[in-house]
Amino acid sequence: MPKSSRVGLIAAGLMLAVSLACSLSTGATPTPATTANPQPAATLPPVAMVTPSASTPTAATATATIGPTPTPTGDGPGGCILKSTFIADVTIPDNTVLAAGTAFAKTWRVKNDGTCTWENYQLVFADGNQFSGPGTANVGLTPPGGTTDISINLTAPAAPGSYTGRWRLRATNGVIFGGLTVVIVVPATPTPTATLTPTPAPTTSASAWSGKWISNCGAPDCGTVQLTQTGSVVTGTFAGNGVINGTVIGNRLTGTWLRGGLAGSIDWWLGGTGVKWRGNYNGTESWCGHREGETDPAPCGVGTFAGDWFVLCTGCDGPMKISQDGRLLTGTFVNGTLNGTIDGITATGTWRRNDGSTGSFTWYLLNGVQFNGNGGGSNQWCGYRSGSGAPTPCLK
Repeated sequence: MPKSSRVGLIAAGLMLAVSLACSLSTGATPTPATTANPQPAATLPPVAMVTPSASTPTAATATATIGPTPTPTGDGPGGCILKSTFIADVTIPDNTVLAAGTAFAKTWRVKNDGTCTWENYQLVFADGNQFSGPGTANVGLTPPGGTTDISINLTAPAAPGSYTGRWRLRATNGVIFGGLTVVIVVPATPTPTATLTPTPAPTTSASAWSGKWISNCGAPDCGTVQLTQTGSVVTGTFAGNGVINGTVIGNRLTGTWLRGGLAGSIDWWLGGTGVKWRGNYNGTESWCGHREGETDPAPCGVGTFAGDWFVLCTGCDGPMKISQDGRLLTGTFVNGTLNGTIDGITATGTWRRNDGSTGSFTWYLLNGVQFNGNGGGSNQWCGYRSGSGAPTPCLK
């Protein structure tokens, strides 16, 4: 390189150094260089939208279909439902004490709580002690919701002890259902009872009850009663398709009534002239009758005090036996005798003890198995039948 050229290069380098030095001394901030291809700011990727395909299952809304309610079916004829409900012991409640060999009639009151009509149904012995009774007995026609009284004649065993017998109902298709019991106690020693010489019942003819009677049973309206008597057996009808079945003992007709699915007892006493009778249904409700051209007896109704009672009274607690002839009653208690009259459900009269003392009594029949009342107006005298209990209060 020629000498002049080297001198030129050195001079140029000195001038550049001076220029840089001046720039640093002035404090100027250098401008950053611009990038030719700037990078965009980072962003999140968009959410991918998935379109369901034919192979992708989708949730479906289920619509429940409610079918008709099935009709209940049972074991009875034609699929009807068999169900019986025990209502009451009309006679001989459980644990009744009976002397050995005593004949008795057991009556249950039962309700038809099923959907079958009990027609030609039977009561059948199931197990336990049969009490010398029948293996089967007929059950009265009973519609669903109705009640009926079912009776059988039995006899207490000869040996002392507690005895139980069970009976059930049988439908016409042979299905057995329900359950009824007889529970009695035969004491080791005879139960003491008062000796009663009953008032002789008037003698009536073999057809005294036969024929047409105009009757009065109050609000239920029993209307005309038509009866047929064959020996001691009486059958008949009354208003509203009612049915009567009974037995004659002397001048007394006792039995059952049935109407509209309901049933109960009757107790009627024929008057001496044979043209009127007075009595009751269900033990306490008035029911009397008379021949055409006659009028109702007065009083029309008399409750049933007849039979055996256990009484609570001042100095005379114990068994009492009543014989009833319509309005008239006679009886005995543990240490005396009774004479009185009945008006409706009230009995009044006199008592006489074996020591010669006397006094009065007034009793009020509460139902077929209980009465309360007084002796002399201030002393309690109440009674109850076997299997029941003393009424509360006893004194009235």
